[in-house]
Amino acid sequence: ETRLITCMETLQGFKGEDIAKTAFGRGEMANVTALTTYVATASKGMKFNLPQKHAQEKMMFETGKQLFFTRGGTHDFSCASCHGSDDKRIRLQDLPNLTKNPGDGIGFAAWPAYRVSNAQMWGMQLRLNDCFRQMRWPEPKFGSDATIALSVYMGVNSKSAESIVPAIKR
Repeated sequence: ETRLITCMETLQGFKGEDIAKTAFGRGEMANVTALTTYVATASKGMKFNLPQKHAQEKMMFETGKQLFFTRGGTHDFSCASCHGSDDKRIRLQDLPNLTKNPGDGIGFAAWPAYRVSNAQMWGMQLRLNDCFRQMRWPEPKFGSDATIALSVYMGVNSKSAESIVPAIKR
């Protein structure tokens, strides 16, 4: 998503910071979600293999891991509260253990996805923002280092999982 905004900014003359401030599902942000889904669909069936050779790639993975396990907010939640072990559920919905490869199309490999509950396509950024909301944490800025680091952590943990995008989620 952030890469697409960079391209829209450098190649098409959009103001990336204005797009990032736009509400999800509105204006150019709706186009970013549509483009993200289109581009991700080209990888359907491919296996995840995020690189970890460069020092900054490793740093983002470690930062994402630290954020994943950091507890906070009014309910003292972390990402790991819901996604840190096997066999967890919320409202009859199985939650993948994202500390390891959860399998094809269950965790990270299933986004972007169509959310039936609100009839919208969601990219990973909106999925993360909603998790932050549910943990009672402040909403992260679109494309923040924190959300990118969490995505790197989940992406690396999804090694060999097959992309099934666009997926359908409850």
